[in-house]
Amino acid sequence: MGRDWRTTGVVERVIDAPADHIYRVIADVTSTGERSDECRRVEWLDDGPQQAVVGARFRGHNRSRLARWSRVCEIIEAEPGRTFAFRTVPERRDPSRADSTVWRYDLDPEGEKTRVRHSYDIVTPPTPFFKAFYGVMLPHHRDMRPAMVHTLSALAAATEQATTAR
Repeated sequence: MGRDWRTTGVVERVIDAPADHIYRVIADVTSTGERSDECRRVEWLDDGPQQAVVGARFRGHNRSRLARWSRVCEIIEAEPGRTFAFRTVPERRDPSRADSTVWRYDLDPEGEKTRVRHSYDIVTPPTPFFKAFYGVMLPHHRDMRPAMVHTLSALAAATEQATTAR
């Protein structure tokens, strides 16, 4: 079946931009598709706040090769300039979405630069059937760190370019 699944992962990068600017970009979840190699589009849900506050929900629309899916996510931490975290919301009625992962960004200023620590933690794993299915259809989900490196590179390009333009 291939390599084992990682249930946690961390990548980090020092970005030449202030933490508050990086936070604003990350917390604008509707821009996630500009930096992710899997998430294509994000929209706030109509039934709650449409801004980066704890409890706000949004739906991410994803694509990888032929697979397409969406997930409802909920913001669980939102401390401007410091931390932004959300979780995929488990859906009891749909066993393909019964799992939950926490995704987070921790920002540590280092002078005029910022160390960005991007991590994930699978808090509720998929059922064995869907784990096997995902392993075949989405083998890169066994270890999300390479995709997270891509995300941080795109975040650096977006925030460093904007900082330079100012």
